[in-house]
Parts: sequence; structure tokens; C-alpha cells
Amino acid sequence: MNKWNQSYGFLLGKALQQMENKFAEGLVPFNINSRQYGVLLFIEENPYSSQKDISDNLQIDRTTMVSHIDHLETLGFVERTKNPNDRRSYSLLITEKGKEVLRSRWEFLTDVESEVLTPLNQQEIQLLKDFLIRIWKSL
Repeated sequence: MNKWNQSYGFLLGKALQQMENKFAEGLVPFNINSRQYGVLLFIEENPYSSQKDISDNLQIDRTTMVSHIDHLETLGFVERTKNPNDRRSYSLLITEKGKEVLRSRWEFLTDVESEVLTPLNQQEIQLLKDFLIRIWKSL
């Protein structure tokens, strides 16, 4: 076995790269990337979150988060409202237009996952997901 195949980081990175590239193709018509899709998903599941909450939970730099939210707001996918408990911050809500993007791309995302994970059976896929969640939570 050569060194390329012995590096978990390299192999995991390549698998992620392939999955993200395929998913990114399906997001082009909506003018968003996979990270922005993740932000939309987080806002849908956690309405009235602040940019700081999203940044902390998704481990996205705050400056980058501001540009993501600005972009999503320009597209009409999210809206900012003043936080009644803290005038310096905003609460975020997903719009109907944003919900439609999530719905239309969710099936595409699951299709991409299925395609990439074809070599694995259902038990292996579940184990992989469990391991990845455990690794991500420890970071």
C-alpha cells in the first residue's frame, strides 16, 4: 500500500472533495455554495438564531459568516430582524424562498450522498456517519 492510501486525512479529504463538487453543481442555479446551504439548513432548524450562534455551531469565521448572510439576504433566502433582547444583534429567519431552495436541493443532496457512498452497505454508511459526527463534535 502506498503512502497516499495510508493517509486517512488525504482519503477523507478526497471523498469530501468529490461529494462537495457534485453537490456544488446542483447549487449553481441558486447562486449559493454548499456552506451557504448549510447555513440555510441551520437557520431553518434553529429559527431566530444570531449570526454568532450560527458561526459558533457551524465553525465558520464570523467575518465569513457576515458575507454569507449578506448574500443569502440579497437572494431573498433569509431575513434579519432586530433581536429584541440585544439591539446590537439580529435574529435570522429563513424565508419561503429559502425553504424552497432547501426542499428542492435536499433530494439532490441525498442522491449525491447515495452515489458517492455506493460501495458501502447501509450498516457501513450509518457507522461512517456516526464516526464523522463524533469526530466533528470533538473538534
